[in-house]
Amino acid sequence: MDAAQPYLQALRDLFRQHPFLTYPYASVRVVTSEPNYTWVPEVIYEDEAKERLYRFSFAGAVEEVLAQPLETMESVLLFGLRHDLHEFVLQTIHNARWEHGLASLLQRWHGHSLRALHAEAYAIVHDRTMDVACFDRGALRFLNRFEVETDDDIMYYLLYAWKQLSLDQRSDALTLSAVASTAFDLKEKLQTYLRNIRVEAIETLYRTDDREATLGNQAEANAVNA
Repeated sequence: MDAAQPYLQALRDLFRQHPFLTYPYASVRVVTSEPNYTWVPEVIYEDEAKERLYRFSFAGAVEEVLAQPLETMESVLLFGLRHDLHEFVLQTIHNARWEHGLASLLQRWHGHSLRALHAEAYAIVHDRTMDVACFDRGALRFLNRFEVETDDDIMYYLLYAWKQLSLDQRSDALTLSAVASTAFDLKEKLQTYLRNIRVEAIETLYRTDDREATLGNQAEANAVNA
């Protein structure tokens, strides 16, 4: 798509140029990396609390809130979308099913942590953002997205989270995903402070043919008005 165009217009042009996108498939997964997301335990995601959660988590900036169940974690991932984008996809793609890019990863990491002896942190570095999650024997202890511009920003937020969570610099693990050059440079810098670091290629995180990486794709995203 043309990066200079408004996003919705570029999306419309893409669909016009590629008619197969509107064919009547049995099911279509629409995966978003929308920055506005909130993890909510099922126990507090009740009808009387939903509106408060939406207002608190997505105040003003988002018109549509979607809820994706994370069944293995007994929780829900809320994420926001622009109303016009959401409506365009619903009207254009038959049987569209919205998912957040983090949802399957969270469930995969949760499964790993159930078998791990120590806490495990995960960081995914994109162009200007970084998602950080930490699990300890199945419990999600931390999940947040940070705006980052430099390696120093990335290191600051990672080490700050490490300190706040009282993680062990020697035994607890960090899995770092970014483009290869960035990931290995960061690993080298972080090894001054953390011993147990591994790099996972960001290209492999979202492979749809990887059954483990797409755990929970059958979870439906239920759209609700914010």
